[in-house]
Amino acid sequence: MLMQPFKTLFPFIAFFTLFIINSQAQVPVKNYEKEWKKVDELITKNNLPKSALVEVKKIYTLAKKEKQEAQIIKSAVYMIGLQQENREENEISGIKEIEKEIGLNKEPVASIFKSLLAEVYWNYFQNNRWKIYGRTETKQFKKEDFSTWSIGDFHKKISALNSQSITDEKRLQQTKLEPFDAIILKGNVRHLRPTLYDLLANRALEYFKNDEREITKPTYAFEIAQSSAFDPAVDFITRKFITKDSSSLQHKALLIYQKLIAFHLNDAKPDALLDADIQRLEFVHENSTHVEKEDLFRKALNHIGQQYKDHPAAAQAWYLLAAQYNNDADEYKPLGDTTHRFDRIKAKEICERILQQKDSSEGKTNCYNLLNEINKKELQFSIEKVNIPGQVFRALIQYRNIENLQLRIIKPNSKLKELLSNNYDEELWKQLIAASPIKSWQQTLPATADYQKHSVEIKADALPAGEYILLAASDNFSNKSVIGARLFYVSNISFVNRGNDYFVLSRETGSPLAAANIQVWKQQYDYKQSKYVKEKGSSYRTDGNGFFKLNNPKKENYNYSYALDITYKDDKLFMDDWMQDYYYRNPDTEENFSVTNRRVFFFTDRSIYRPGQTVFFKGITI
Repeated sequence: MLMQPFKTLFPFIAFFTLFIINSQAQVPVKNYEKEWKKVDELITKNNLPKSALVEVKKIYTLAKKEKQEAQIIKSAVYMIGLQQENREENEISGIKEIEKEIGLNKEPVASIFKSLLAEVYWNYFQNNRWKIYGRTETKQFKKEDFSTWSIGDFHKKISALNSQSITDEKRLQQTKLEPFDAIILKGNVRHLRPTLYDLLANRALEYFKNDEREITKPTYAFEIAQSSAFDPAVDFITRKFITKDSSSLQHKALLIYQKLIAFHLNDAKPDALLDADIQRLEFVHENSTHVEKEDLFRKALNHIGQQYKDHPAAAQAWYLLAAQYNNDADEYKPLGDTTHRFDRIKAKEICERILQQKDSSEGKTNCYNLLNEINKKELQFSIEKVNIPGQVFRALIQYRNIENLQLRIIKPNSKLKELLSNNYDEELWKQLIAASPIKSWQQTLPATADYQKHSVEIKADALPAGEYILLAASDNFSNKSVIGARLFYVSNISFVNRGNDYFVLSRETGSPLAAANIQVWKQQYDYKQSKYVKEKGSSYRTDGNGFFKLNNPKKENYNYSYALDITYKDDKLFMDDWMQDYYYRNPDTEENFSVTNRRVFFFTDRSIYRPGQTVFFKGITI
């Protein structure tokens, strides 16, 4: 990974995603630790970029004299960054300075600068897309000012620089990374990027792999349609991918993968080869238009796994194969296509085998995470919002990897009901678990052993009228259990309405409930208190048909949400469901309101008329 200098001082250079500061790096001839430490102090502690610039120029001069290539690159990047605050159009000046360095330095330094410059242009393009999209392509026009370039101009330049950065293949393949440790974060995967060619080729691939849809493409645009793109590495490097589309990023990416894989094909250790080959297969799988690409991808991954068996570098191929099975399992339909019902078992077996490997690897880590996902317990359930008193009712349980449910019914108090509005509050679950249940029972669920989500209805015993919370847990309500909660009501009261006309009815028979009492509760937002407040509104009593009419308030431009508290004999229904915002108008302004909302739609007998011709039309008013 290459150096990335101080984003806050120089966002223009912050795109050097492969670069980071490494003041402790050693160089063959001279240790620059003291010089860079002084620069860092001037920047971070004293905030003196101008003074730091003077020191960096000294380092640059000394590095040039001693031919310290890594220090030349590092100081050149810093000099551009430190001038962000004190010179106009630093982006344009910075690009010119990098281009100058390309001309002044020999290989492999020139290739590194080309790679950096490509990323400069790419990040400028990404940050200014909104301005660039509207530009048209120009011809026979000097395009020296890149701020006037079109989309095609940018991609042509970026593509050329990335290609040029790896043109001198033999020299780059023979150049180890150790001399450039001053600008490289070594990390723990140096064995996957052993040479400068590997580093620069992978930087170029990050650009070429992107699917830039805004590029104007010819009718003969290149597509990865050949099955040979999935061939084993030894065969893939010999395949011909011919196209007339010279601007295709995907075609260039395929060619780079061929060269990168060929370079490592005969390595004593296959780590770098497998890393490049697996990346190639992922890229092809993502972009291929072949109708059988899923099967081709799976066969290619399986070939790598079988060829390299338990080699840690091949673990990523096994993980990708397991991920394919896991994704296929999502297509299982309990009442439809059951083809992929047991595919997660295949994925689980692969992951468990990889986790037995002694050596750590990316694939092993990914398998660990995937296995946890496969084994994860899931629980969802739903019940009718209101159930009839004295009658058993049902709950629909959706579960995965759970064999038994522990269930409780509790009576909620006002604090619990308030906490229910935020199920992310840990205090809610503590209060729910601590509440004394009025009923508890255990329910065995049908065993499935397929790691799929299933549904089942279970019975709940009858309850008297009132408010309740049903709790369900995957075990005995421990800290590790999956827990769900639902607020529901038991009442024989129901109501229907059309506008302000309401009928209160028996939930069981549908007959009207005469002489039922209704209390309206209003909820408004109080800006002074910065919260919603509730207050009593009007009260009503149903007639012999269970009817009452909700009156409009007389306040002008008034709106609120409301809920109905209905009582009938010993029964009560007061659902804590605040109905949609209810907009009222002042009766004095009703006529103006209706005129404002009146609409007329005209229909004519033809779309075009000659001068003097009669127009016949009809209108619909609503």
